[in-house]
Amino acid sequence: MEASPDRVADAIARSLAQGGILGYSLTDSTSAVFVGKMANNRTFDLRRPRGFATTPRVVVLRGKIDPTEDGALVSVRYGLHPAVLISRSALLGFLVLTAVVVIPASFAGAPELLWVLAVFAFIIALMWLPYGWLARADRAKLRADLETTLRRTGSTVRESG
Repeated sequence: MEASPDRVADAIARSLAQGGILGYSLTDSTSAVFVGKMANNRTFDLRRPRGFATTPRVVVLRGKIDPTEDGALVSVRYGLHPAVLISRSALLGFLVLTAVVVIPASFAGAPELLWVLAVFAFIIALMWLPYGWLARADRAKLRADLETTLRRTGSTVRESG
């Protein structure tokens, strides 16, 4: 038996708590599985709760519940949290500004300044790696939690692709 779209939406809404500042919960001791919001048009944005002593939650699960003839179809996609995207943009902007200053100066007689650019690029690349590792683990946990929530409604979770 497949669950109706309203039943699926209710199950997801019951399993989440509203996010705090910038969408983060200040404590991970919440009884809710997810932090986020559920819209009236059956779309949702979910994250895992995050406390001060836990690793950052960098993945946002965005989804939509569509009615089908058998019940409901839940379509989801994963993306990085806006705070992660802003920090990555700031790091890239810093690197570009450094390059705008360093490259002309290196052609004007100080080629050793290219080392500054190389070191900054290396450090920024190292700062991007943890986001990828955190996102991979976060995505797997979000997926497992969502599948558990959907199974409780009596739905069948199907793999695609």
